[in-house]
Amino acid sequence: MRMKKNMGYCLIPKSRRHRIVQIPVLSKEMVSVTVPRRQHDSLELVSNMIKTLSSIAFCLVLSAPAMAEEFTVTQVGLSYDPPSITVSPGDTITWVRTGGTHDAVHGNPCFEADSQGLFPDFPLFDIPLTGANPTGSWTVPDAAPGRIPYFCSVGSHCQQGMVGEIIVVPREGSRVVVVEQQGLDFIPLEIEVSPGDTVVWNQNNGGHSVHTASDLSTCTQDDVFISLPLDFDYTQVVWEVPENMPETLDYFCIYHCELGHVGTINRADTCEPIDLNCDGFVNGADLAGLLGDWGCSGGSESCPGDVNNDGTVNGADVALLLAGWAP
Repeated sequence: MRMKKNMGYCLIPKSRRHRIVQIPVLSKEMVSVTVPRRQHDSLELVSNMIKTLSSIAFCLVLSAPAMAEEFTVTQVGLSYDPPSITVSPGDTITWVRTGGTHDAVHGNPCFEADSQGLFPDFPLFDIPLTGANPTGSWTVPDAAPGRIPYFCSVGSHCQQGMVGEIIVVPREGSRVVVVEQQGLDFIPLEIEVSPGDTVVWNQNNGGHSVHTASDLSTCTQDDVFISLPLDFDYTQVVWEVPENMPETLDYFCIYHCELGHVGTINRADTCEPIDLNCDGFVNGADLAGLLGDWGCSGGSESCPGDVNNDGTVNGADVALLLAGWAP
């Protein structure tokens, strides 16, 4: 039987033994409930159902992982509005020109970020804001400095105060693993993460870097995952672990690798089937993913919500997930 959605209610189809009950829900997920047609049905029964389903839906809304967002920075005279924004990896920033000739260039005012051949992605962006190019966008990569300064390089605009900054923080709901730089050590030396987690490196003294390695024995950087400074200008590196992370990923400080300033990132063992998003918890986010696969058939490989791998995503999978609930 098909359900129809109407103004935030789930309309449950009528049959010989069941009547239609409109149940308000707080989530976009459809919830199927049938109520027996009996004379002694009580309003209390329906009320309890509403409360239970509303609580589950509310949990889904709160625990669902945040999605990538879009931000706008407007050029106003010789300023950026707002001058500082806080974003996460995967978010997109669009600069909008209102007049004149300007740009937005990554770097410490008033000098463009210099890679010195060590950081292939520097400068992270150089966006013209002209009559021919009135807007320009940049998406925050998986790995980014915790603070990204930028400025207008046109004429003396920077010297007149046309500067801005981007603060990069872990996405809300992401599991965060912190690594501290202390002297020529990364503490802890080894960490274990899963895709979707966020690793944050903090600089405490000296000039260093975080470079993932293609060959740690020769201190060769891979130019794939992370190649960023960790120094007085860039005191933090934020990395959202991507799906294509290998089982083991070595990294090093490009200035002190030969002195043993290295670390290792291990991919966590395969997570439990009921932990659909592999974040180490079984909660509303996993239940939301399961409900999104509702009715899917074909096994757990094509339908992650089929946690018992019986070929169909159904109530049995919900029961198994709830039995292992561990928020």
